[in-house]
Amino acid sequence: MTAGADADAVVVAAIAGEVRRVLAEVTGRADLDHLSEQTPLFGGGVGLDSLSGTLLLRQIQRRYGVDVAAEDLNLDSLATLGTLATFVAERLSVVAKRGAGGGSRGGAGVVEPAESEPPEQQG
Repeated sequence: MTAGADADAVVVAAIAGEVRRVLAEVTGRADLDHLSEQTPLFGGGVGLDSLSGTLLLRQIQRRYGVDVAAEDLNLDSLATLGTLATFVAERLSVVAKRGAGGGSRGGAGVVEPAESEPPEQQG
């Protein structure tokens, strides 16, 4: 694995950890905090329904500024915890590269999560 791939894996793992916490909050199930990245989010895995899935996507958008439903029309990224974390990491990497001039491949492309509160006005 290259240094860039290692860094990307670290970013995906960090996002997966945050998504685990969001899943635990959204569903009220603390056991999801230890979820494997290969576990399906819908059906026999986590068992998300349409409401909890919508709440999850809303939290992803608030925390990371990534609108999964708008960017992944087939919602393939919601197959597992790992696919969702990878999707978010890829979108954050694209944003970070644009902000850095678009040509850099050296870093993992980590950007801070989107703020949910508007910035304070200067007075």
